[in-house]
Amino acid sequence: MARHGDSGRREQAVRRAKDKVLRLLAAGEPAPQVDSPYLVVPILGQSNAVGDNEVQPDDMSPGTLPVHQWPGCGRRKGQILLATDPLLHEIPAGGVGFGRSFGEHLAADTGRPVLLVPCGRGDTSFYPKNGYSWDPADTSARVNLFTFAVTQIEGALAAAGPSARVAAFLWHQGESDVPLLAPDAYRARLESVVTGLRSRFGDAPFVLGQMVPEEIESRRAEYAGIDDVHRTLPRTVDSCAFVPGPIGMAKLPTEIIHYSRAGQRELGDRMYAAYAELSSIGESR
Repeated sequence: MARHGDSGRREQAVRRAKDKVLRLLAAGEPAPQVDSPYLVVPILGQSNAVGDNEVQPDDMSPGTLPVHQWPGCGRRKGQILLATDPLLHEIPAGGVGFGRSFGEHLAADTGRPVLLVPCGRGDTSFYPKNGYSWDPADTSARVNLFTFAVTQIEGALAAAGPSARVAAFLWHQGESDVPLLAPDAYRARLESVVTGLRSRFGDAPFVLGQMVPEEIESRRAEYAGIDDVHRTLPRTVDSCAFVPGPIGMAKLPTEIIHYSRAGQRELGDRMYAAYAELSSIGESR
């Protein structure tokens, strides 16, 4: 019998088989050497952290700024690659996320190379679902995504060299927990993620993007609790920013749970602006 929130066993087995193929097919292009220390930016969460929308040819080409990625999967996992969309998260992304936009702003403003660390996976939650959990304390999940993220960040820092540092943690998640977890429990688990990351990698700003506003409004009674946790997290967590999502930028009128390509770019711009206000970059403007 499937646990609450889980797909059936057969569906999960089929999904794992497809994921294995996707990981084997993913490649990416090696990044050139850089001349100064990386600023490392982990990206954590579910489908809107990953990107679930359309991809244009320009998205798959590297820009002129030194924005690279430490892939979460693929044939070149363990190498620093160019950060082209779709990024390589726990499985390859299916669209454009906010990470590259954020990284390009950071590289442009600091003159430093940026190493994105994609750690997301769609349809995942703190509550155990389909073998996955973001709960740092969950030891029963087949894949603990917090542990996966920690391993990826450690690998990225080791590859980036001794002078590299984590500049910011980017988080976008919550939709899958809406029907599964009470808001107070969600808050406790999210705060444990922040504490766990900072105890290992330093007190970098924690920047949290809002779920799609239209999705929240369409199911206000269900979404209000977790949306409120997101909005009020900066009251209990130092150096934390809640970033309102752009209105009118959902993927489709019939799929308002995901941001469109343009919506993700806008969200990345907003997340960077919030980060800059929290960091020394904002002080120098």
